[in-house]
Amino acid sequence: MNTSIYCPYCHKYVELSNRGGFNSIHGEYWMGQCNSCQKVILVNNHSSEKYPMPLPEPIDSRILEPIRKDFEEANICFSASAFRAASVMARRAIQNICLDKGADEKDKLEKQIEWLFSQGIITKDLKDWAHEVRLVGNDAAHPRKPGTDTDINKSDAEDILELLKQFCQVLYVAPSIADERKKIRENK
Repeated sequence: MNTSIYCPYCHKYVELSNRGGFNSIHGEYWMGQCNSCQKVILVNNHSSEKYPMPLPEPIDSRILEPIRKDFEEANICFSASAFRAASVMARRAIQNICLDKGADEKDKLEKQIEWLFSQGIITKDLKDWAHEVRLVGNDAAHPRKPGTDTDINKSDAEDILELLKQFCQVLYVAPSIADERKKIRENK
């Protein structure tokens, strides 16, 4: 049996070759060997969890480096179940996007997002996405009185990272792909 996965060692999409299985009190497992780096990965038959846990997939290189670094760090935090930290880093990435697009660095993020909208750089939907990332990031970053703190769970962080991904897709990746296609067409 071969299975395709994102290898936690070589960070490539690869097939795992089955190298045997076993049962334990924790479930049924099999060992898969990466066909690229040859390292062995333990796979739970029932949950499909892999050990070691894979690091997140790389962020598209078309996204500017400071934003990409924040996004990558957010994903690493998420993979370590540090959901509050992931949300804070996603918020930081949104602020880096605002600054890259020309918002005033002296303004608060809320005003920076509104400025992007007023300049026609983002749509109302993107503005709403950015505010959602901002608000969850604020909840994650700023403590409140004991007992009133907002807990950031896996689902919250996952949603925020997906919103950030779509935000980056619209503002950086899609325009870059369009430019690449235009250059290919012009060079024919």
